[in-house]
Amino acid sequence: MANKSNKEMSQDLVILITSLVAIIISIIALFKQGFFGIFIDKVTRYLFGQYHAVVYILIIITSLYVMFLKKKVKITLRQKIGYLVLFTAFLLFSAAIKNHGYLGLEAIKYYVNNTGKIFNYQMLASGGFFGIVLYGLFTALFGTLGTYLFLPVIIIVGLLLTFDYKKLSQKLSRWNNDRKMARLAKEKDKQAKKTKKSKLKDLSVKKDMLDNKSSEKVESKPTLSEVTKRLSPDNVTEEKPQLVDGKAYQLPPLELLDTKIESGKSAKNKSAAQIKGDKLIDVLSDFNIKADLVDIHIGPSVTKFEIRPDSSVKVSRISSIQDNIKMELAARNIRIEAPIPGKNTVGIEIPNIETTPVKLYELLSDMPEVYDNKPLLFTLGKDLTGNIVYSDLTKMPHLLIAGATGAGKSVAMNAIITTILIRTTPAQVRLLLIDPKKVEFSAFAHIPHLITPIITEPEKANNALAKVVDLMDDRYRAFADIGVKNIAAYNDYRENHPAEKLDNLELIVVIIDELADLMLVAGKEVEMSIQRITQLARAAGIHLIVATQRPSTDVITGIIKANIPSRISFAVSSGIDSRTILDATGAERLLGNGDMLYYPVTHSAPSRLQGVFVTDEEVSKIANFVSKGPSPDHFKDFENLDENGDLAQMPMAFDDPLYEEVKMFVVREQKASTSLIQRSFGIGYNRAARIIDALEAKDIIGPMQGSKPRDVNISIDDLDSEE
Repeated sequence: MANKSNKEMSQDLVILITSLVAIIISIIALFKQGFFGIFIDKVTRYLFGQYHAVVYILIIITSLYVMFLKKKVKITLRQKIGYLVLFTAFLLFSAAIKNHGYLGLEAIKYYVNNTGKIFNYQMLASGGFFGIVLYGLFTALFGTLGTYLFLPVIIIVGLLLTFDYKKLSQKLSRWNNDRKMARLAKEKDKQAKKTKKSKLKDLSVKKDMLDNKSSEKVESKPTLSEVTKRLSPDNVTEEKPQLVDGKAYQLPPLELLDTKIESGKSAKNKSAAQIKGDKLIDVLSDFNIKADLVDIHIGPSVTKFEIRPDSSVKVSRISSIQDNIKMELAARNIRIEAPIPGKNTVGIEIPNIETTPVKLYELLSDMPEVYDNKPLLFTLGKDLTGNIVYSDLTKMPHLLIAGATGAGKSVAMNAIITTILIRTTPAQVRLLLIDPKKVEFSAFAHIPHLITPIITEPEKANNALAKVVDLMDDRYRAFADIGVKNIAAYNDYRENHPAEKLDNLELIVVIIDELADLMLVAGKEVEMSIQRITQLARAAGIHLIVATQRPSTDVITGIIKANIPSRISFAVSSGIDSRTILDATGAERLLGNGDMLYYPVTHSAPSRLQGVFVTDEEVSKIANFVSKGPSPDHFKDFENLDENGDLAQMPMAFDDPLYEEVKMFVVREQKASTSLIQRSFGIGYNRAARIIDALEAKDIIGPMQGSKPRDVNISIDDLDSEE
């Protein structure tokens, strides 16, 4: 390596010295300084013609390029050929306009015979020796008229080789679009000023009307300042409070969030994107990959370059030089999407110079009204084109989130919870928060949406998930009683039949902050609960959001992945982790700080987003506002989640419709186990286990004895005597 670097340094030194000597000789010859300068000038004039000063200027420019710009600005082989063709056209044109009446080979002989006179400045050099040779050949083949007709063709060919007109047209179109956007912005400002003037006129008219009517009515009228305040667009009108269980409930205003919106258009990002786009095409051409730059999308943190490779180029070649592109563009990290799904282009994503945060206030304030009736709709962030991305949890219907520490996972979950608090009441949505780290969800400890206090113990979390399964079963039984299939149909039936006094069923969102801790304590039970929730709970209005910072196969098992198809991955440490969460690489090349790959069940490939950013202060303001309302109305079934609690105080399955039937079955068969009850009655594990616990509490069966079967303490005759 040392020998190689020394060799490169010596080559650079030789190039530097040669370039300096060429510049000095060109200057001496240009000003004919001394015998050496005059001699060089005579030789140059004889070879290149009357306009030999152009040659000196070209030598100086080329030398300066080699010395200072060769590594920064690369000239392709095509451009070099174009320059040579243009120089050839220049020599031919010089010889043609200064010819001495000779054509073909006679012109060349005439020039050579007068070498002495030309060399001593006694005769015009025309286009020089090279120019007269070109002139003689062209006139011999095509005549004088043909030579003059070929001249513009040669010039056009040289220009086409030198300049990439596709790039020029793209730059012109961008410039034209910028002009259009600026003009539209000016027109919008003018329209806003006109609207403001018309409003002021309306206010003055209202003032006159109030002044004229003040003498007719004793009742006081609003002043001009009051009318102005009422009509001002900045004035926040308070909504009527909604009733939740007969109590007033006020949704938090958006103004509690950070209302400062930063412009997503950065001049630095824009100029850098144009430079990097041209550089990207040059880098690809250096690897003999012909491609055109189709479009540039400047997002909040990443710019996406769409390139269309030539049909003869294998797309995998572009991915294979990913590290070379990263080095040439001096980027922190890049991601290549080859090809972009649904397009005949390849996407190359490069980090921006300046990052624009995506604020929650901006996204919620721009939310279309059509989404008002979707309580579980939340904002994820912005895509690479700057469009806002909304997601509906009811369509996912469950979500799996993974990412390394500090990548933005917790911020995203806080943003989801905050959005639910801003848009819904406890009568619409209830939350079950599981926080093994004990600090992530502490701000939401007193919100009325909770069905139970925030769970921080893994053992309690396991029991809570089991009770969610029981709750799901209860809801399906309620659906079956009235003949409906899902929670929406149930609530419609409830509104249309108030006389039946059916219970209100809220949507329930279960959010687990760190799945790895739960899997460590009770992996099999948690996995089974998650499996049952994700398979059946959608129609019952129960949805699951699971997050982990360790996306390994022992945490995100095959069963969990199969039942949670919608996934989000923030930056992870390796391609293996990326494949675990997304079934594809790419997440290991994310930038962190909210940079994510979003892969919902409706998409064929992950899409890159800049996640929404919400501060701890914003979260606290929203949570405190909501907490001032009604106190949390916890579900009674979730009151006792201690695994080792007193059996007498724990809810048993005595009222289960199958209890008596199972009791008769156990006594008749004289054996009892959870798996036997599951198989015989076709019920789930949790329900069967609750019935077994109830039978044990009544002393009908004995306790577990390891691998031995349970004892059945009564016989069929005892049951008959009881009856």
